[in-house]
Amino acid sequence: MLKTTTAMPWKEVLTDNSAHTITGDVRIIDAFPIPQLETERRVWIYLPRSYHESDRKYPVLYMHDGQNVFNQATSWGTQWGVDETLEQMTLDEPALETIVVAIDHGGDQRNNEYNFTINPEYGFCGKGEAYAAFLSETLKPYIDQHYRTLSAPEHTMIGGSSFGAYISLYTALRYPDQFNRVSGFSFVMWQDSGAIIRLIEQSEISPTMRIYLSIGEQETDNPDFNRIACEHVTLARQKLISAGGEESRIRFDVIPDGTHHESTWGPLFAEAHRWLMQS
Repeated sequence: MLKTTTAMPWKEVLTDNSAHTITGDVRIIDAFPIPQLETERRVWIYLPRSYHESDRKYPVLYMHDGQNVFNQATSWGTQWGVDETLEQMTLDEPALETIVVAIDHGGDQRNNEYNFTINPEYGFCGKGEAYAAFLSETLKPYIDQHYRTLSAPEHTMIGGSSFGAYISLYTALRYPDQFNRVSGFSFVMWQDSGAIIRLIEQSEISPTMRIYLSIGEQETDNPDFNRIACEHVTLARQKLISAGGEESRIRFDVIPDGTHHESTWGPLFAEAHRWLMQS
């Protein structure tokens, strides 16, 4: 039996005097068990504006780096503002209402948990397989049991930025029967010696899968890195199409002046979300 705590309104959990910037109905599970990693983590749950006014079921978006998704006060610098974005865009487009489940990263374990390969040079120890198993085998079943979700893969999205983008694509490749929509902002694969490309080549991509990838022209102040990063995403898209993905459903946007930062990713969220929600 899963040991967990009840999701509480955020104001009952974040009781400090910080200037929290949370909008809408956001709940928090302060210590959600992650048996695959023998740890626990804060999980945020955003419920759509109409959730308590109907019996409707909703698609779900799972996001990483939960500290940065809804709240400036807990962010590592800048928040995405996903709550404000969804609250605003669904005023005119209620069909886009979505439950968002955001999992905090593990601090100094972030790079380990968001990579499935070992990189001795950078000290990444490759806990990504266990983290993806947690999302698939523990967290998603819990959310589907406790909330009114559209649980089928075509209604289940997973997304993040940087290594969060990377682990999102990996999780969808490993668990295609659960995750059929991916958003990867500033998708990077410099760290894995081509492992994600080999995994794509070994996979059978469903023609129904939608994948949004982006890279900024100014990801870093190193022009060579920026050029290679763009080439990497181009290659990943080509391989996804070769492995069965429908070309029109594997999108890659190059963002002029885009940087490796929430100030680029946050404003992109609405467009990417609207595109992923298409049938």
